[in-house]
Amino acid sequence: MPPSKRPIDLNTYARADILRAFNSRLLPQFSTTCEVDVSGIKQQAEAEGVSFFVAMSHAVSCAVNAVPELRHRMIDGVLYEFERVDPGYTVAREGDLFSFCDGEHITDFGPYARETQRRMDAVKQQPDLSVGEKHHMFFITSIPWFSFTSFTHPYDPVYGYIPVITLGQYTERAGAVVMPVAVQVHHGVVDGLHVGRFYAKLNELSRQAASWLTLGPDRA
Repeated sequence: MPPSKRPIDLNTYARADILRAFNSRLLPQFSTTCEVDVSGIKQQAEAEGVSFFVAMSHAVSCAVNAVPELRHRMIDGVLYEFERVDPGYTVAREGDLFSFCDGEHITDFGPYARETQRRMDAVKQQPDLSVGEKHHMFFITSIPWFSFTSFTHPYDPVYGYIPVITLGQYTERAGAVVMPVAVQVHHGVVDGLHVGRFYAKLNELSRQAASWLTLGPDRA
């Protein structure tokens, strides 16, 4: 079931002037890239025998949902805050092609991992490139073939408020596993401060991976 949302009164919204200023721009989004130490997530994923991407996507989903501004969406001229936002993925399939995959944010990793893997396996058999209602989502794409220092996605004015997170190729450096993580957001509702909070939460989740990255008793 899609998450609920509440309207934000622009008459009392502290960022109303900032929102209007950036809405008048041709390209109101900005992108950042930061290297994240994902050693904890990679180590724990290997210990649990789960996909590193699934583990990373859960950490990203938790970090996104921890920042209210990343759950703000403008829909038909009304600004909303969603109670939660669900991840969407790009999934590689045969023939050097890919499919979209709509996921669901689930706080506990075990149920999340099983449901995410089920959905990803399904779109490999029946690809989905639909662009239906996506306001309650954010997007994660993985570029495991190379590292990068910046990344920009195509701009869609209808879904321009949806954050897009890009995961690059990880490398080992000085005993740590580091990965470039790019974030593209709408500047009307998100500033560098909020993106910084996202990165801080993602780093925290990596350091504490042993406390949450477990399949639990039902490991099937």
